[in-house]
Amino acid sequence: MNEDNTQTQSEQPTVGQILKAHREQANVSIAAIAKPLKLSELQIKRLENDEFQLLGPITFVKGYIKNYCRELKVDCTPILAMMPAPPEPAKPANMQSFSRRTEKEANDSRLMFVSYIILAIVIGSSALWFWQNATPIEEQTSNINVENSIMSERQAAQSPFFEQEQQADTNKTVQSQSETLNDSVEQPVETVTTDLDKTPGISTIVMNFNDESWVEVYDGEGEKVAFGVKKAGYQMTVSGTPPFSVVLGKHDVVSITLDGEPIDISAFPKNRLAKFKLPLAE
Repeated sequence: MNEDNTQTQSEQPTVGQILKAHREQANVSIAAIAKPLKLSELQIKRLENDEFQLLGPITFVKGYIKNYCRELKVDCTPILAMMPAPPEPAKPANMQSFSRRTEKEANDSRLMFVSYIILAIVIGSSALWFWQNATPIEEQTSNINVENSIMSERQAAQSPFFEQEQQADTNKTVQSQSETLNDSVEQPVETVTTDLDKTPGISTIVMNFNDESWVEVYDGEGEKVAFGVKKAGYQMTVSGTPPFSVVLGKHDVVSITLDGEPIDISAFPKNRLAKFKLPLAE
């Protein structure tokens, strides 16, 4: 009995065989039925050979079969019932893929945000470093020297012995003040002119300080003739062999004469050290 059922199932015609049988019974060629269906002859052959996977999705194949049966005036219902149902879409996989993409986009956004923060920190640090280093080292040193000088003068002013020594010998006073300063700070060395400005080959510089400023002067022989911070109202006179090498912390608060002739240094940029030689180059 089981053998009879197996034989009956194996001899049952397929969908393609049924379609081909109806076409041949209606005496219609492959080319004739392909034209109204707007299919190629190869597609008709594949349909009749049950090669459905070569014709596209199962939904399209069912549409071809329905139109095929309509042209031959055959009921397509029992034939379509023999076709397998279309597979259900894998929704969990799609949702998982979308979830992974969303998570990846979120990670990318966080990474981009962190990158912007790091970039802002680097730029801010660079700007701060540049601003700090824009202030000349000499000006920073001059501020330290001014504080040390003021402190030393206050300490020395409280000592009666200092007053006596100041009246007795000015050179000893300068030496005692230099010992109280920082080792890296040198006391201004100035040559006060008497009759040197009348000596041939010797020039005299006179500087009037309208405000506190750092000054450094070397003569033409490389000897330091002035060095230190001068307060407002101070007049400095030095002599030596020209040309002089001059450095001023605040040149706009200093007026200069060389051998009685005024020197114009207004062309130098403000808030920067002014380095120049006297006499000025043409």
